[in-house]
Amino acid sequence: MRLVQGIERCLALAEKAFLFIANSLLFAMLVINFINIASRLLFDKAIIWAFPLTGVFFVWVIFFSFFVIYRRGQDVAIDILTRRMPERLRAATEAFVAVIVIALMVLVLAQAPVLVPRQVGTIDLIGIQRYWLAVPFFLSCFLIAIEFVLRLRSSIRALLDITDDQKAVS
Repeated sequence: MRLVQGIERCLALAEKAFLFIANSLLFAMLVINFINIASRLLFDKAIIWAFPLTGVFFVWVIFFSFFVIYRRGQDVAIDILTRRMPERLRAATEAFVAVIVIALMVLVLAQAPVLVPRQVGTIDLIGIQRYWLAVPFFLSCFLIAIEFVLRLRSSIRALLDITDDQKAVS
């Protein structure tokens, strides 16, 4: 139980950190583009690195937000059917979904050692290696896998509690 609480605290901290990073990157994009527009207007000169840096930040915002969206349950979920299911079937469905998400995240993470070395070369005008674009994605996938392991545990416990309750009533 303490382990689960510790993991939950770490996930909550990661959620806050990822949200802060994503918001900071959005703000940086706004500032960079504002300065670029002002430079064009006032000095008739563009900041040539503004567009590629904004592109990198945009990709990072999406990937850092990926975990936050799943953590907060703000992803697109069609739960109109599961809400009407009996408790036991709902718990089983939630467990099944958790297993699918975990399998998908493991599949993605298993590809990381293959994909990262293929992303060679620097991004023009910025000078960072291309593989840095994917690092937040793999971090989010790892954290989502852990999140769904906890959800799977919760679903299984709920399923077992429901079963025990039904046995007690009989």
